[in-house]
Amino acid sequence: METKIHFYHVNDLHSHFENWPKIRRYLNQKKKEHQALGESVFLFDIGDFLDRVHPLTEATDGYANIMLMNQVQYDAVTIGNNEGIGNSKNILNNLYRDANFPIVLANMVDNEDDRIPGWAKPYIIKTTDEGVRVGIIGLTAPLYLSYIPNGWLPKESFEVLPQLLTELRTQTDVIVLLSHMGIIEDEHMAEMYEDIDVIIGAHTHHVLPQGRKIEGTLLTGGGKWGTYIGHTTITLNQNIPINLETELITCETLPVEPIDASEVQSYLTKGKQLLKAKEIADMPVTLTTDWQKETDLVHLGLDAICAYSKCDIGLLNSGLFLDDLKAGVVTKEMMHRILPHPMRLIVCKMPGNIFKQLIWGMEDMRDDLRTKAVTGMGFRGKIFGELVYKGIRVDTTQKIIYYKGMALSDDQEVRFVTVDHYRYISSFPLIENKGDVELLFPYFLRDVVSLYLEDRFPIL
Repeated sequence: METKIHFYHVNDLHSHFENWPKIRRYLNQKKKEHQALGESVFLFDIGDFLDRVHPLTEATDGYANIMLMNQVQYDAVTIGNNEGIGNSKNILNNLYRDANFPIVLANMVDNEDDRIPGWAKPYIIKTTDEGVRVGIIGLTAPLYLSYIPNGWLPKESFEVLPQLLTELRTQTDVIVLLSHMGIIEDEHMAEMYEDIDVIIGAHTHHVLPQGRKIEGTLLTGGGKWGTYIGHTTITLNQNIPINLETELITCETLPVEPIDASEVQSYLTKGKQLLKAKEIADMPVTLTTDWQKETDLVHLGLDAICAYSKCDIGLLNSGLFLDDLKAGVVTKEMMHRILPHPMRLIVCKMPGNIFKQLIWGMEDMRDDLRTKAVTGMGFRGKIFGELVYKGIRVDTTQKIIYYKGMALSDDQEVRFVTVDHYRYISSFPLIENKGDVELLFPYFLRDVVSLYLEDRFPIL
């Protein structure tokens, strides 16, 4: 006897709520329709549902996102890097306290006790009315550089999957992997582990309209920002999968209700109201932003990060500052609007000769960087903009870098501060490959600037 199981999923919403009312209706409606027909159906989210770029997410530390997820009858979710490293350990440990759905996460443990956090399970097993046993595993991107300083120890797929698949092999008829690992790792896992029937992918925002079959495993991917909903169907004969198919539903084509626009706007309005209520400082003058120039606003940012990190040298780019810092009372809403990026600071130490290579490389790229479009790696702006230094003077004509009035020597140790974005993008490989890098927790760039303003221009 043939049976069908339907899987619907959303991935990498990133707090783009524009299509959320339509997505919510569609998922809940499909669950009812399939159940009315006697068909089994599961709803999943594959991580990065939240993103602090949205004011409501920032104001509630992502809790509002979980309340929105509770509006859908999810059967399981896994976390993405925006949940895992976009929040402090304490916030993440409390994020899902009121969730109406299970979190599956097999490859992240608390580095204090080497155990999976209490709010997650490595996998769950669901049995359909027809008696089909479905094992659901969750994995997230093991970003060591950010997770370990935040109190978590991520693990690679090969460290956890063999044992999990051995456990599940005799307990299940179908194995589904919710993977926030990215398409390259998804392909690798499909090649390595024949027991996995479906890998529902995320993280790299890949779009696979009909999926991709590798060694009998079906890979899926639904892009980002609520553009698509994924729908995968498994057909079984006597509980053995005989056919796997997937498709993407374009959310733009889904029916719109009159109330949708006002609902989406309400999330933005509420978030801004909550952030505006939190006052930080009283700014005596207006500092304007200009992505093409070195400005006093960028220098304020450099002063802030150098003071916080106790570094003499700082590096920032003008494209980080998305709006003016106006005179008067500064609120969290203003700082979030100016610096929406979920970026933390890094302190990097390297020998003078390597630092010189870094700076001369930056100077060679300066003109291109000034207008270079940048996406991802924590950046939520448009272009990189102008590079600005603090603590050094660069003479491009004489090819000399001055530090404290003296020409920098090759054997002199240099310690500088910048944002972790510089560590991850391909433009500055020397930071990661040759530098001794420390990631500073728990504050984002906007928090560090806010602390500086609060201390220097307090509200009286």
